[in-house]
Amino acid sequence: MPEEIRWRSDWTAARQEAKTANLPLLLEIYLEGCPVCARLARETHTDPGVIKALNERFIPVRLEAGKNLDLAQELNVTAAPTTLRFSPEGTETGRVVGFQSPQEYLTASA
Repeated sequence: MPEEIRWRSDWTAARQEAKTANLPLLLEIYLEGCPVCARLARETHTDPGVIKALNERFIPVRLEAGKNLDLAQELNVTAAPTTLRFSPEGTETGRVVGFQSPQEYLTASA
């Protein structure tokens, strides 16, 4: 079975893990049934370079907006998918809204 992104699903635990490991967080907020979100998962999240980069250089977190409304509102997420980057200390360092090809995803996550 090919390697997959090791997504975390607990924001609080992931923030602590990032701080302990001194790795940045990559948070993706998606919506169930969103075609653009599905395309991102199907085309970009399966790319070997993206998988390797996320698993080695980030604490990756993927959360469904409808189940995490408070967090989505707190982070001012207004569209899906939204990919946010945070320093190990929890400061937002970047965000991208919408689909990204594997190359765009890697560039935005650099």
